[in-house]
Amino acid sequence: MKNAIVLCSGTGTNGEDLSEFPSESIAQVPQLKRIIINCQRVGVEQFHIITDNAGFLKNLLIDDPRITSDINWVLPGESVSIDSERVLVLESSLVVTNAASLEKFVRDSVDCREDEISVLVNKGADPVIGMDRETGYVNRYFGGGSGVLGAFSINSTEVTTVLSATGLDTWLDEEAKRHRMRIFGGDSGYWYRLSDTAESRKEAERIIFSHVGKTATGWIARNINGRMSLPLSKLLIRTSLTPNAVSVLINLIGVLCGPFYALGHPVLGALFMQVATVLDRCDGEVARIKLMETKKGQWVDTISDQFTVLSFLIGVPVGYYLQTGSTVAVVLGSYNVIVFILFLIWSFYFLIKYTNSGSLVAYFEVDKHIDPEELSFLRKLIARMRPLGRRNYYSAILVLIAIIGGNSLVLFATSFTLTLFLLHQLEDVVRIFRLGKPEEVFHEETEQS
Repeated sequence: MKNAIVLCSGTGTNGEDLSEFPSESIAQVPQLKRIIINCQRVGVEQFHIITDNAGFLKNLLIDDPRITSDINWVLPGESVSIDSERVLVLESSLVVTNAASLEKFVRDSVDCREDEISVLVNKGADPVIGMDRETGYVNRYFGGGSGVLGAFSINSTEVTTVLSATGLDTWLDEEAKRHRMRIFGGDSGYWYRLSDTAESRKEAERIIFSHVGKTATGWIARNINGRMSLPLSKLLIRTSLTPNAVSVLINLIGVLCGPFYALGHPVLGALFMQVATVLDRCDGEVARIKLMETKKGQWVDTISDQFTVLSFLIGVPVGYYLQTGSTVAVVLGSYNVIVFILFLIWSFYFLIKYTNSGSLVAYFEVDKHIDPEELSFLRKLIARMRPLGRRNYYSAILVLIAIIGGNSLVLFATSFTLTLFLLHQLEDVVRIFRLGKPEEVFHEETEQS
């Protein structure tokens, strides 16, 4: 859908005054801005904002580079001309936690008949709406409290009817009587309907924070690191720090691990890396909460993380050499740094040439472009161990290794692990270049997957 109408005036389906919500700040983002940014991410290019307070609301959006769409400010009662077939209609009281949930509603409702309207309802609240089981159409609408969340998909020919209705409740009741209304269930973990109470705002923020916590990859990140990082992220969103600044500050803590390893305190070094790993979620959490995710931000996070790893790779052999004077420390330390640099060169090359991401997590999209039957047994075995290569796993493991065996065991374990990943990537390099797929094909396949 290319067009959306945002109702920032009039009476909502729950009887609320919709003019109260556009400027309401939820997790430090004004409601109107949150709606527009999420809609842009699902393809909306033009917005029609129904309001009698355009001057004030314009100031909420001014100079924000994320707002790239055309905005048409419309007074209540004025007509709106839209040439697209389907139109997304949103009440300003609807909190959309992420674009993916909105995209699902838009995608599902596109298949509706031309004269049908799609209504998003709270699936978890057991909506009180009468529905004919044979036809799937709503035949009775019970007004406020019926579970309607405040998102609708209508044909552009119905826009005038919606805007001229005495209230959205009246409009929905008429559509139900005409058997033209279909409902779509929305997961309560991704949508929320605001009211005019402070408790409502707190609940909306709780849902947003909860959704951000669910995006963690891996059991440790989701159940341990995330539980510790999210409280700090809630504080950081109230500051002027950008996600990129948070990335740099966190990795300044991580870089301190190297000096502690070098000075013969491997446990402290491992703990500093673990602290940085826990806090490393904060930049992403702040970005998602404040809708500031960018590809540039992914690269800043990825590159700054590597300084922590490089500090670790240098500090461990230095500490081992100062303790023992062994040339093994020099050999293995040099080997580890060289393998790590080769790993970064190929990984960054792959991300730039074959993906649209700046996150190293996207590197493993390579599996979807290689026939698994052609992979060697060793490559398949290493792939099963791949989760241990994620920082939230290996930083926790390094704490245990440092306690058990100090710098020496950490050094040998690191060399062994890097060797496995070197073999993994060497086979990837050979097979990717054998495929000879154009970069455009890789981009398209990666986006689809």
